[in-house]
Amino acid sequence: MTDNIEKNESIQSYMNYSEQRLMNEDSFLKQKQTQEEDPQAFEQSETQSQNKQIDPMLQQNDEEQEQEIQPIELNPLQIFESKKMEIIQNCQKNKTLYTDPDFPINNSSLYKDPQKPPEFAKDIKSVKWVRPHEISKDAKFVIDFEGDYKQGAFGESWFVGAVVIVGQMKKYNEKQNKQTQQLSQQQISQLEKLILDYDQFDDCGFVAFQFFKNGEWKQVIVDTLLPFDQDSKQILFTQCANPSEFWLPLMEKAYCKLHGNYETICDGHIGEGLVDLTGGIAEINSLRDPQLSKMIENDQLWQVLLQTHKLQFFMGCMNHNETKGTKNADTGTHGILENHHYGIVDVREFPKEKLRLMRIRNVWGPEGGWNGAFSDDSEEWDKHRNLREELKLVFKSKKSDGTWWMSYQDWHQHFNKFYICKVFPESWQQYAIQGNWFAKTLGGVCPLKMPSEGLPDYVQVDTDEKWFNNPQYKIKVHKETKLYLSLMLEDEKITQQPYVACNLMVIANKARLSRIWERPPNQDIVIDMNPKGDIQAQREITQYLILKNFEGKTFGNYMVVPNMIVNETRKEEKRNFILRIFSSDKIDVAEMPETLEIQQEGSWNETSAGGKRKYDNGKENPNWCKNPQYFLNLSVSTHLKIILRRQGQVKRAKGTKIGMTICRFDKAPTNSLNIIKQQKGGGTNLVRLLKQTQQQLEAPKMIGIQRKLLIGSNEKFKQSTYFNEDVAALYFHFNPTEGPFIIIPSLDQEDRSANYKLTIYSNQEVELTKLDETKNQVHIGKWEQDISDGGCHLYEDPYEKDTSKRTWTMNPKYSLQFFEPIHITITLCIAEKNWKSKTKNTVGGMIGVYLIEKSENKITTQQIVRVPNFLPINEIQEEFDLQPTKNGYYIMPTTYQSKIHGQFILAVQGDKEFTLQALK
Repeated sequence: MTDNIEKNESIQSYMNYSEQRLMNEDSFLKQKQTQEEDPQAFEQSETQSQNKQIDPMLQQNDEEQEQEIQPIELNPLQIFESKKMEIIQNCQKNKTLYTDPDFPINNSSLYKDPQKPPEFAKDIKSVKWVRPHEISKDAKFVIDFEGDYKQGAFGESWFVGAVVIVGQMKKYNEKQNKQTQQLSQQQISQLEKLILDYDQFDDCGFVAFQFFKNGEWKQVIVDTLLPFDQDSKQILFTQCANPSEFWLPLMEKAYCKLHGNYETICDGHIGEGLVDLTGGIAEINSLRDPQLSKMIENDQLWQVLLQTHKLQFFMGCMNHNETKGTKNADTGTHGILENHHYGIVDVREFPKEKLRLMRIRNVWGPEGGWNGAFSDDSEEWDKHRNLREELKLVFKSKKSDGTWWMSYQDWHQHFNKFYICKVFPESWQQYAIQGNWFAKTLGGVCPLKMPSEGLPDYVQVDTDEKWFNNPQYKIKVHKETKLYLSLMLEDEKITQQPYVACNLMVIANKARLSRIWERPPNQDIVIDMNPKGDIQAQREITQYLILKNFEGKTFGNYMVVPNMIVNETRKEEKRNFILRIFSSDKIDVAEMPETLEIQQEGSWNETSAGGKRKYDNGKENPNWCKNPQYFLNLSVSTHLKIILRRQGQVKRAKGTKIGMTICRFDKAPTNSLNIIKQQKGGGTNLVRLLKQTQQQLEAPKMIGIQRKLLIGSNEKFKQSTYFNEDVAALYFHFNPTEGPFIIIPSLDQEDRSANYKLTIYSNQEVELTKLDETKNQVHIGKWEQDISDGGCHLYEDPYEKDTSKRTWTMNPKYSLQFFEPIHITITLCIAEKNWKSKTKNTVGGMIGVYLIEKSENKITTQQIVRVPNFLPINEIQEEFDLQPTKNGYYIMPTTYQSKIHGQFILAVQGDKEFTLQALK
């Protein structure tokens, strides 16, 4: 199985190494050679790449402000001179050696819990912190960086394993490149670059190092006191084989200080150490993984080794045994130590001899060396004396350098772990972007789209309600470009937060959107690294990819979307991450602004839970208009996610689903007539046409908002699916002239109680207004046969001449009360679509509204405030300016002719608060 730590390109067959990487990294090598052969041209290209401006093509159509991100400088160092000078001055003044107050010489620096040392420390009886000169009179900070190492009382750490791999490159690359002198300065002195200062090793007793941690280089100053086991007379942790050399245990101490104590780094992974020492990208692969086994069979892995060595990346290997540690580890087959790290310093192919050889570095002294074919004592060299001379091999002498050769076949049979650490050339652009997932931006995974087959056209499939809010970053390429992406979490050894599974998506943004608002089509998804969380929680995941210009374009726009795979226990847990981008060519990177957010909370209850717009049998639900209503207005073209989420736990709503309807809010007909009147006589036809066009292009204003009662037969609208009990989500891209809009959230059943939150995420500011229920009330009523189907007082039945028997006062009545002058609008709407066919009489089926001033006597025509305006339409509207009275008013909906029964909707809107009560 592949190691859980850095499961990168190897898991996907190294991104089809034979077809992609091997070809691409060859051009990478040519680029490095160009840099080394013509440094002046390289410097000019670097200068140009640093002078970055936001390209107009990179900006989104909505003209939002993007935060362009500049490439980071390689190995940037923060000034720590003031701290160093302060230490020097204090030491000189007091004539003492420096003692670090932040990393005290006691158990708190050794163990996580000073009172409970770990199991591996139980044999350590007496620890004393001593200076190097107390261990060796000839103590020096460094004698030879390429010297051997010696494990301490606690065995080898993964950190030192990383040092093994990184530290072995200089010496052997120098030999290999001696004739051309083309060795990269970046890799000649990778270990030396970690050492900031050791001038005060003797005089003041401190040294300074730097490590790449959480996306940036961290500087660490430590004193030279080392934990020393007085019984075994050795340093507790790793030490140089030369007893007078101390750079390695002091570097290890600085690394432990960065993490809080020594014990913390006893558990870790070499991939993390490789990144911390280089700032590059590490890959840890299992040679027993089925995919790598296939690569071994078809020679892909050998080509990877050749190319990786050619590029001077760091390589290492190990024979890993999970059941054993590193202290007193067994020697495996042919002399190789289990669970110890070895460096790979050379990879050679000899076609004539049909040989593939690898040179391995052993830093653990005389133990742990290969004794099989092509080892120092192997008879194979006698068979290939020409190779021995070509490789200038010297065996069994003082010049022996601690390396051996072995065949490629023996290598993959006797080692089971393979490491690569890539440190990119300075010609590559490098970015380190700090980000976080928290609250809104903790968007989680990108869900698959819901199926839409069999749904009506007006039903819009619900979109995801969270993923789109994840941080998003735009990458613009100008040519075919090779990239490595790294998504790194903060080190759990420092934050004490365990790692969580993460994912990284790269999406072709052909529409140049300011944000990817919903799951894109599969053909636009370039990379989806870990959609199901198969890659376990770890510090970093990396991905190699090639981005190209879009067809027919001189650029390609892509969106990078990192996300955390959220579980229920970490819903609100903040996580910081670092997105690192390594690019072979010039790219533009911009961080997308977060979405704007506006929300309102509300509830459904016995008076406002109107249910869905249609019943399950397809019949219109007149009570739908009783649901809360929200009016949305835009001033510019806007992308929106409208999210309806149930709040709290209400037993009465259990088993019900939620959803919403979106439609346009049309102004009252009287307003439209006023506009037409204003246009008359307004000048020439051309002037009037220009004014009319301007009005159509201007963003509408929400004036006189009114309750939506029904959706007309020819009216455009969208409705969610009502598939979920807890959330509904719809995505829209609207222009202002398409609005204003009405949002009507509802349960799928009537007369249920529940709380909800309506949230709108957008890329532009929007206006959201809730319909004021105290000034907008609605009732669903009936003209019941022989009970309340009284008709109007104007209708004269030719067969009924006795006016005292007229029935107009039998119509349904609603008591209207208010306490200050008010302007009201009364809307009466037929709630049945087949009204005309039902009445069979256009005149008799006309509808109107009585407004009657109450009195203590029976209703008479004398109390009518205004005679109804009867119209042969399904919805009428009357407006009144009224003064408060002692008894109030009646509102009485009516048909023109009596004996016509059916259902209606009565809505009343006022500019002041009022009460409206149905009378029995």
